[in-house]
Amino acid sequence: MKNDEGLDFALSRKTGRMVDIRMVERGLACGCLCPNCGAELQARKGRKNRHHFAHHVAGRARPTCDGGRESALHRAARQIIGGWQSVELPALLVHEGRRQGALPGRILSVRRSELPDERGERSPWSNLRVRPDVVFHGEEEQIWCEVKVAHAVDDAKRGRLQGYRVSTLEFDLSHMCRSGDWNLTTLDLSLRTDMSIRQWEFHVGEEQLRHRLQQEMREAEALRRKHLTESWPRVSMAADAQAENGVEVDDLGAVEMVFHPALGLIPKDPARRLAVLARAYPEPKVFHLAHAIAFLRHHPHGDRSCLVTLGSSGSGSRASEYDAALSEFARAAGLHCVYFGIAESRLLRGEECYERLDQFFTDLQARECSAHGGPLIPRRNSHL
Repeated sequence: MKNDEGLDFALSRKTGRMVDIRMVERGLACGCLCPNCGAELQARKGRKNRHHFAHHVAGRARPTCDGGRESALHRAARQIIGGWQSVELPALLVHEGRRQGALPGRILSVRRSELPDERGERSPWSNLRVRPDVVFHGEEEQIWCEVKVAHAVDDAKRGRLQGYRVSTLEFDLSHMCRSGDWNLTTLDLSLRTDMSIRQWEFHVGEEQLRHRLQQEMREAEALRRKHLTESWPRVSMAADAQAENGVEVDDLGAVEMVFHPALGLIPKDPARRLAVLARAYPEPKVFHLAHAIAFLRHHPHGDRSCLVTLGSSGSGSRASEYDAALSEFARAAGLHCVYFGIAESRLLRGEECYERLDQFFTDLQARECSAHGGPLIPRRNSHL
């Protein structure tokens, strides 16, 4: 017998409750009906095929009605959930921009439960535009439950649920219907223990949580802008050069930003990035070497780090050779050295970082000055 044939659950004529194939006698003596179409069912409990309920109409076996399996599983799950004395409510996770917040899960003690669809047309639920599958009544709150088998909660129903402002939990059983071979015991166990099938369709605390995350983002953005506009030095050689080229560095809110491990959010555009770099770092100390020019700056966020930029100086530039020498010195001195994200720039960290690099370039400049027989004159076309 294929898993998509026959029903795992049926409606007992005698009790009006859902039963599984283990609980009834063989054949028509089972006294069961299809919960979907109301047809008489036969309990097939042979030795060869999977035990199941089959439709039996006018003395003959009939194929399972459309939606029969889904309806049987749905009603059995509602019956099981409605009998719980406690339920584990999952955590609520909310993503707002780059921030994430959560409300923790908890155990709800259930004082009583309702199955609105089984209360009849004259029940209080008949006047509402939505009927949840199960209603939990706790000490001070209600939790509504929806059981998904074939049809998910659509946008219209979700909107109605939100309108009533009652937290609504969904149990997704769509995969269970496809697998088949369930009984009330195994279904109850899966419903209780598999937290992956539970999710919030609506939570009364979500709006407040999103508001808090949005407020945190606004405060973080205000702090970032304050740091950009007030805390960083506003004058440097590179900033002047960028201003001459028409690059604005005061209004960074309108430009595309990227994350940098040393500076946080910085402009994606290299020209604007260099301008921000100049504002963020104090005026550099300049070393005029024979075939390059070096700029040494303190890091604005601490005394143990600084930035080194090597620029070309006339024809025959050997900036890459100086960069290799800098790497060897940093390794020998125990300094952490990484590329900064701008060509020929390195970020270095370590004890007495600035003092060691100052001495390195001073000695290098002195050696080259001695080799050339006099002080080195900066060339006009030197640049960062």
